[in-house]
Amino acid sequence: MDRRQRVLNFVVPHGRTGVELGPLSRPIVLKSDGNVLYADHLSTEGLRHQYRDHPTLGPDGIEGIVPVDVVLGEGGLPRALGSRGPVDYIVASHVVEHVPDAIGWLRECGEALNEGGVFCLMVPDKRFTFDHFRTPTSVGALVAAHLLRLRTPPPEAVYEHFARACEVDVPATWRGQPVPDRLIVGGPPAALDATATAVASGRHIDVHCTVFTPYSFGRVLTELLALDLLPFECAALEPTRPCESEFFVLLRKRSDLGAAARAATVPRLDPARHNALPPPASWPKRTRAAARRWVRSLRGRRS
Repeated sequence: MDRRQRVLNFVVPHGRTGVELGPLSRPIVLKSDGNVLYADHLSTEGLRHQYRDHPTLGPDGIEGIVPVDVVLGEGGLPRALGSRGPVDYIVASHVVEHVPDAIGWLRECGEALNEGGVFCLMVPDKRFTFDHFRTPTSVGALVAAHLLRLRTPPPEAVYEHFARACEVDVPATWRGQPVPDRLIVGGPPAALDATATAVASGRHIDVHCTVFTPYSFGRVLTELLALDLLPFECAALEPTRPCESEFFVLLRKRSDLGAAARAATVPRLDPARHNALPPPASWPKRTRAAARRWVRSLRGRRS
């Protein structure tokens, strides 16, 4: 099953009204699937101007960018939708990691959903992306960004991106081969300069503000729900599949459940499979199993 079909199975767009955030030239939910609105931070023409030299838009280039139905601004999706909201579902592919205040953004999206509506997130697994050498984002970092109402990436995220971004061969990493330390941005000296410039100018530098593995995301989501910071239950958390680099999260708006009950809906993932790197493929099966048991025992002694 390809990623598009997985999303369609989650949100069931036929006969429903939904929003896809930031589809650019690769929408997942098509107009033929149902009543979907495409939302972005700029108009169609604004996006075509911003991405006029972007190398990843596909063969049609900027002309392939789909017409934007909803232009986001202050107040986020609920205000931008106006009388067209609330909606039955929201889809966001590789969006959450770019948002400086992820908690605030998730709460805004929750306001744009009908009760029982679903929010489908596709999140890059940092183990298999250029974020490989970065540390997973903590609850504390997310809470701080929310309390500070950040509108630009936190300085530490800017630094970590420029200092750690690296080339990753996804299939090789899944086979257990170590990721070589080949930086693609510039390393610590460039990171210091970029961070100082961002702080001095207040300019928005587009980096991944948050980085997760499936396991770390599940831990963070459980705590945020327990703190009653998000109005969702976790309807699904599908870990990264072999030779892929993203995982899927389905949140459902549930105002009728208490915070503890919502937190209890997050599935418990195995840290050895969904947080650690795959063991080298050359290891015998017994050795790999022993290594996993050793990791689990080590974690148990630390807790």
